[in-house]
Amino acid sequence: MAKVSVRTLSVAALFILFQYCAPSRFVKPLAKNEQAVSFSFGGPMFQFIGLSVPMPFTTFGYGYGLTDKVTAYSNLNTTSLLFGNLQTDIGATFKLFEKENVFGISASPALQMAYSIGNTGTLKVWPSADLNAYYHINKKRSYAYAGFNSWFELSGRRAYGEPQARHAIPNVHAGVAIVKTKWQHQFEVGYLGIGISNLPNVVDYMGIRGKGSLAIYYSLVRKF
Repeated sequence: MAKVSVRTLSVAALFILFQYCAPSRFVKPLAKNEQAVSFSFGGPMFQFIGLSVPMPFTTFGYGYGLTDKVTAYSNLNTTSLLFGNLQTDIGATFKLFEKENVFGISASPALQMAYSIGNTGTLKVWPSADLNAYYHINKKRSYAYAGFNSWFELSGRRAYGEPQARHAIPNVHAGVAIVKTKWQHQFEVGYLGIGISNLPNVVDYMGIRGKGSLAIYYSLVRKF
């Protein structure tokens, strides 16, 4: 029974407090009919055997350019599967503005979904939204970007029937995308759960004054 309790607390700490466990998706939309597969690694920073390391969250995803300004995507959180949870996100990136080869703005609304495999009535859905500004480096394909994201909690109750005090989970981030002809490397840093206490917890998150958590991500994208 003790093992079950520890496992339950760990899952809660990993997937509920800081659910934003992946970097920004397709900050700059793909070209029309262009496809891409992606892999990402990283997450909130925490203390482990005296070291500050990112959570080893991994995701695999797919994106498709519906138009030059709209890219649809879906991703699977493979780390969640190890804990018996099916966690996915489905969304799209919309190019709101771009001065070619210089500067652009994009928005990415999505649905984040989690389901405890084999347990009926456990499906959870969170709407989310990203807003990013990106700036091309030396007028080439690569670019730097910064923006903010928020998850929205629709339920009025938390676990065990407790009142839901927060209905928005805000995050900020910045990164760089090194874009080649077919491959793309993306590095991102973020601050998750702004204003949300990370104590007490079974994980020692690297927050600011006991709130939120710093985060680091890496993504590899293959276009075709």
